[in-house]
Amino acid sequence: MHTFSRRALLAGIAPLIALSPLNAQEQTVRIVFPFAAGGSGDAVARMIAEHLQSSLRRPVIVENRTGAAGRIGAQAVRDAPPDGTVLLLATGAQLTLQPHVFPDLGYSPFADFTPISQVLTFEQALVVSRQVPVQSINDLVAWFKANPDQAAYGSPGVGTGPHFIAMEFGRVFDLNLRHIPYRGTPAALPDVLAGRIPMYIASGAELIQHHKSGGIRIIATVGPARSPFLPDVPTLKESGVHIEAPGWSAFYAPARTPREVVGRLERDIAAAIHAPETRARILAMGFQPTGTSAGELERIQRLEFDRWAVVVKASGYKAEQ
Repeated sequence: MHTFSRRALLAGIAPLIALSPLNAQEQTVRIVFPFAAGGSGDAVARMIAEHLQSSLRRPVIVENRTGAAGRIGAQAVRDAPPDGTVLLLATGAQLTLQPHVFPDLGYSPFADFTPISQVLTFEQALVVSRQVPVQSINDLVAWFKANPDQAAYGSPGVGTGPHFIAMEFGRVFDLNLRHIPYRGTPAALPDVLAGRIPMYIASGAELIQHHKSGGIRIIATVGPARSPFLPDVPTLKESGVHIEAPGWSAFYAPARTPREVVGRLERDIAAAIHAPETRARILAMGFQPTGTSAGELERIQRLEFDRWAVVVKASGYKAEQ
């Protein structure tokens, strides 16, 4: 008969109880959202936190760790215990685009994180301030050329998808555009609404209500087809800018998180996303809910990692160290 030490026995069952309801008083689960509070992405994080708190029967909180286009929050999760108590709600750019932009990124997109579930996708949108007298991409290009001292744009940060969309926009139309990075869209909106920056690119979900209320104008979306949320707005592709930059958000755990824990989180997060009331709320925000498996998320990440490698190399961009 085989005998086992107490230490070996505890090591074997630890992953099984890490997120057990019986362990509910042990530790709070923290969802690190690496951008500012107040935006729609933050709202989704808090919505899912509510569902996980119910299914895991333990406190689940959202922690906003802003800075460096999401890299600060990602680094914090990289260093967290691999037990399922600290999760990262990342944007796709953090793990597919930024590794090609920043030589000293501070984490490995594949070695330092374990995929759990993609939760949503979204289109990026190009908006102009109401103070800029343009209605279309062609109008905007002509205005920038007539007003080179005002040829500037904002984005949610250096190394984000919107940053590289704008670079490609400038390259196609031979514009010398100055980049003004912000710590997320909530920080940028006052300047966009006031006309202090003429053009801004970010998730359409965070801009669509301001577009509908007349505070700003969305004049293009970024995708292979027009957005179902803005069917009257043309794509950048229709204007000759052939770049596709699908936006998405997904949950990751630190590397070496036990498979049993990842499986439990994958099921609970997917269940939250597929719940009818959650899907309705996410759609109302301008996002497309997904709720994928961990394997599908890994496939998406690898595919887009390779695609962004080509885009960044073609741009010739070198990040300042």
